[in-house]
Amino acid sequence: MRWIVRRIAILSILLACCTLPALAAEAQYGDALMEAEGFSRSGNLYDGSRTNYASADGPATVTVTREGGIAGLYVEFDRIPQSWTLTAPETGESLSCGTNGFLHEYVDMADLGDALPTQVVLEFDQGASIGEIYVFSEGELPDWVQRWELPCEQADLLLISSHSDDEQLFFAGILPYYTLERELNVQVAYVVQHFEANGAADHTRPHEQLDGLWTVGVRHYPVMSQFPDLYAESSNREAALSQALSVYERAGYTYEDFVNYLTWCIRRFQPLVVVSHDQDGEYGHGTHVLCADALGTALTRAADPTYLLATDEAYDPWQVEKTYLHLYPEQQITMDWDTPLESLGGKTPFQMTQEGFACHKSQHWTWFYRWIYGTSSRPIQKAADITSYSPCLYGLYDTKVGPDVVGGDFFENMPSYAQRAQAEAERLAQEQAEAERQAQLAQEQAEAERQAQQQLQEALEAQQRLRTMVKAGVLVVWVCVMILIVRQVLRRRKR
Repeated sequence: MRWIVRRIAILSILLACCTLPALAAEAQYGDALMEAEGFSRSGNLYDGSRTNYASADGPATVTVTREGGIAGLYVEFDRIPQSWTLTAPETGESLSCGTNGFLHEYVDMADLGDALPTQVVLEFDQGASIGEIYVFSEGELPDWVQRWELPCEQADLLLISSHSDDEQLFFAGILPYYTLERELNVQVAYVVQHFEANGAADHTRPHEQLDGLWTVGVRHYPVMSQFPDLYAESSNREAALSQALSVYERAGYTYEDFVNYLTWCIRRFQPLVVVSHDQDGEYGHGTHVLCADALGTALTRAADPTYLLATDEAYDPWQVEKTYLHLYPEQQITMDWDTPLESLGGKTPFQMTQEGFACHKSQHWTWFYRWIYGTSSRPIQKAADITSYSPCLYGLYDTKVGPDVVGGDFFENMPSYAQRAQAEAERLAQEQAEAERQAQLAQEQAEAERQAQQQLQEALEAQQRLRTMVKAGVLVVWVCVMILIVRQVLRRRKR
């Protein structure tokens, strides 16, 4: 009896194992051969450190060989790339890459054809600057491999952040909540670029910027201006703005340049909601103050059909429906970033943002680190624990859809683009259904009229037949009567 039970148990386990989904094998990397020509310090292309970059002195190539086949390439550029070409010598097939200007670019070899190539050649123009190249086999890619989508065509929410890391600090909670929990199209636009800061080249922060965004769930590639990262600070708003304008004017940029950039962002992404900095610059950062001030002007200009931007890209005027500023005192709402969410793996939006700021290692020496993490004796575990420059407080700076009543949601009183599209689809479906119903009614009415006409015609024909029959009957009777009369007359004559 025991051996029967044991066999049944073993059989049950085997059947259960057969029903479990097979786990996807992880993609392998680090086992490819790379040969570079035309690069200075070519060993930096695959030394495991993207801050050690290699630059193309002229036309340059990287030949990648992997015996088991190449399923994908992940290139982390040091500077925004120009277009480059990837070719599989075995088939002659090639791909044009770099056209989107992504600093971190993943290339899927499936775009080359069905069979995985064992060798590919990457061709770059002079000036290409690359930090690292990873080669992957088939399988599930690591989470750190970023597969960016193009910037939004229509953004539900446009977050305008002065610097790389502000989106993880003063705007903590926004990105993971609205991208992962609410599944909205969120676009991030940066006021400055971090390839240079205060006159010095930076090879770290641009990577941290993308890593942080990817960590908190952003998938639409961010945009940034050409403005360098320059510093100005004052506890007085007017002084901070004046200092910021002064340092940027010395670098060749004016207030109008900032207004035009933000106007372009608004028209380009057609956001329903815009969120940006405190008018006092949080802790008084001049660029934050400049951003908030220029945004106020840009909101008006973006909606003005007579205002034309001096740019090759022409976008229609756009009226933002709601604009929130951090810490703005009027019509203030409090956001909840401390509720665990299933969409975030049981974490809170604030905890996700803490993971996002963890990517900004170059900034961990600043007071921002203590601001968002606290200390070992007094750790920050909730956004609500932060009292200075609270990431939970926002004010409704401008609205075209009425004031907030409930609070706690940037999208109160307004549906997202997806909801609008669904409502429009439902409206069109209802119109179509109503049109079909009316057509059916018209068809039924026409059929009823046809049948009524047919019945009338049949009745008239029946009436006509009846008249004919009556006439015939009368005639028969008349004939019969006449016959009787004639017979009577004839009988009388015989007598």
